Amino acid sequence: MNKQSGLHVMSSTAVWMSWSALVVLLYALDLGFSFAQLFGLLALSGFAAAAFQLVFFFLGDRALQPSFIRLTSGLLILPCVLMIGLFSQPNLDYTLLQLLAIACGLGGAQLFLRSMHGLDDTQTSGWDLAVTASVGGLGILVAQILTPLLAIVPNFLGASVATFTTDISTGTVLGGLRPGAVLTLANIGIFFAGLVLVAIIRRPLSQCESTPLSTPTTTRRALLRNPHTWLMTVLYIMSFGTFVGLALSFPLVLKFIFGVSRHWQEGQLLAVLSNDYAPQALTYAWLGPLIGVVVRPLGGWLADQYGGAKVTLACSVALTLVSLAAAWVTRSAYLSSAPEAYFLLFLLIFFALFAAASIASSAICRSASVLFPAHQLPSALRWLSACAIAGAGYMPLMWGVHSVTGTPDLAFIAFAGFYGLCGLLVVSVYLRRHSVYFNP
Repeated sequence: MNKQSGLHVMSSTAVWMSWSALVVLLYALDLGFSFAQLFGLLALSGFAAAAFQLVFFFLGDRALQPSFIRLTSGLLILPCVLMIGLFSQPNLDYTLLQLLAIACGLGGAQLFLRSMHGLDDTQTSGWDLAVTASVGGLGILVAQILTPLLAIVPNFLGASVATFTTDISTGTVLGGLRPGAVLTLANIGIFFAGLVLVAIIRRPLSQCESTPLSTPTTTRRALLRNPHTWLMTVLYIMSFGTFVGLALSFPLVLKFIFGVSRHWQEGQLLAVLSNDYAPQALTYAWLGPLIGVVVRPLGGWLADQYGGAKVTLACSVALTLVSLAAAWVTRSAYLSSAPEAYFLLFLLIFFALFAAASIASSAICRSASVLFPAHQLPSALRWLSACAIAGAGYMPLMWGVHSVTGTPDLAFIAFAGFYGLCGLLVVSVYLRRHSVYFNP
């Protein structure tokens, strides 16, 4: 991937992923939004990104053309402008926030491998695909690091922009912010609008990127009739779906588990108080995606050396075991009046989830480059991305549901069950020697 394509992917992903930090800032303002409502905003944005990806898939070759990529990237100016307008007003309406979250999902639809150039050598395709995919991960880091920092900067547009005062402690990468901090949320939209503009005013993609391979309707139909398409879809939801789902929801999950102190008596919840002295979510949450970005090329290299299916199986086992450990720690912290005692362990467990999911993503991309013929590969990767990005919808949705029922540990138990089934799928289909699809 060249620099121009990388800038498009990074800026688009950053606009989308800014919501991962924005919902934590909204919670700090104490505007009356529940955790379920905030997780709902993340779920809407995640499902919107998946829907846009599916639309682009069925558009076929047109959605892979540089002119189309440039157009859809430019359209991201609209949610940025909406963000500026919405956050310039002193009162925030939840319905408008929902519409804005859906609009920002267009950025998630850009999180896709743009160029197939250089992937003819299947011996190194895992490494090549992994390095390319890491560019999107940089957009996540940009969003989670800069969004809180932009909010605490004095407003860029003067007195015409509303400011907000926090009632609950929050944080940035530089440290915690006590209640009473002044936030200018419109700055977030202004900055990302500028970032998108920089990406689209540079020399056109057509001057620096090879023309994508043609994907006629017959090719897409053949792809959807290919059994590997559906098997790879399930596995990519396990891996990349987990990564983007964790990346989008991790800051708010930290706030939900550790940002409040719950006091219990004989199994009954007596009081829920703000835990202002707990480690701040936005100070540490970006480290998870960073680990995923760093180890993803390692996953591609391991897949090149040992085979994509073997690496995928190892990662599915790791995801299963680590999710069960996460369930225990989550339950313990949720039932504790001092949840911060479990913070470090919880953080390390999530780092392991990010790492395993990223390595598995690279391994599955490498397997896809072997299983699908060259003329189907661009569409196959677009399809896999579209389905897997739904993980950014269903993971926050499950967290939102369990925030209401008071059983957040059950979300991890459900994830562990899914990962275990994916491991059995790999063994029975791709690693069983007498299988018709044997491909270690």
